[in-house]
Amino acid sequence: MLSETSYLPLIHKIKSYLIDRRPIGFGKILFLLDSIFFRNLPKYEILLKTLYRFPLYINPSYDRGIEKKIYLTGTYEKGVLKIINSLISHGDIVVDAGANIGLITVFCGLKVGGEGLVMAFEPHPETVSILRRNVAINHLPQVKVFELALGSKKSSAKIYSNLHINRGAASMVNFKEGAPSFEIQVDVLDDVLSSIQQDKVNLLKIDVEGFEMEVLKGSQNLLSKEYGPILVIECSTTRQNFQYSMEDLFNFLTKTNGYSIFRFGISKEKISKLVPVNSVDQLPHHDNIVAFKPFHLATLRKSKSIF
Repeated sequence: MLSETSYLPLIHKIKSYLIDRRPIGFGKILFLLDSIFFRNLPKYEILLKTLYRFPLYINPSYDRGIEKKIYLTGTYEKGVLKIINSLISHGDIVVDAGANIGLITVFCGLKVGGEGLVMAFEPHPETVSILRRNVAINHLPQVKVFELALGSKKSSAKIYSNLHINRGAASMVNFKEGAPSFEIQVDVLDDVLSSIQQDKVNLLKIDVEGFEMEVLKGSQNLLSKEYGPILVIECSTTRQNFQYSMEDLFNFLTKTNGYSIFRFGISKEKISKLVPVNSVDQLPHHDNIVAFKPFHLATLRKSKSIF
C-alpha cells in the first residue's frame, strides 16, 4: 500500500522547505505541486509515510481535516511537533490526552524509545481502532493505548462526532444538534497513574475539544508537584468550552499550580519560538499553549530552539 504513495515523502519535503523558507515565488510553486500531485484525494484508506519517516494509516477523503492535511503535507501542527521534539528525551514518560489517530503518539513513542512510556487516551471507538493500528504498524510496545476520556471524575458520558470539521473534532461538548454520539468511559488521570504506580510524567499534551479544564482538574495531584509535567494544551475561544473561561484556565495554571504559560510566536502549524503569556488577554484565540514549572525554565532558558 505504501508503494502507491512512495513518491509523496519527497514532495512533502519540498513543500516543507518552501513553507518554512518562503523564497520568492514559493506560492506559485506550491500551487503547481498541488495541482500535479494532489489533484484528487484517495477515496480509501492509505498507508502514508509522514514527514518524520514513520507510516500512518489515514483516509484523507473521510477526514478532510487532520488526515487530509497529513496527506497534503506529511504533517499536522508542525510547530507543536518541533517543540515537543525539543522537550522530551529517551526514557521520558508522555501522556497524550486526545490522541486521535496517533501522529503525536507515534512521534513521542519513537522519541522516548523502549525505556520510555507513552500513555495515549482516545475515547472515540472508531478513532481508537485506527490509533491502535498506527501504534502496531510502528512496533511500539512502549505505547499503551487507553480507550478512555480523561476528566475530573470517573463516569460514563457521550462523545459527539464532528466530521464536518474532522475526525479529531469529536467532543464531549455537543456542538451540533443531532450529531452522532457514542457512549464512552471517563477516568481521572491521577487515578490511572496511581493504578499503574506511575508518579512521574515529563509531558502532558491535552487536545480534547473543549474538555481541557476537566482533564487538568483530574490531574491536580500530578500538576501540584514541584516536578510536575510540561503541559501542551489546546486553547480556544472560538468554540464552546465545557464550563470554563480563559480566565479560569489562566488562573488554574499560574496561580493554583505555579506554571508559566507560553504561546507560539507564529502558530502551532509553523515552526516558531515560544513567547511568554503574562495575562489572560495574551492567550491565543485558537492555538496551543505550553506551560512550564520553574525547574523546567531553569533548565531550558538557554535553549535557542525553544525561546
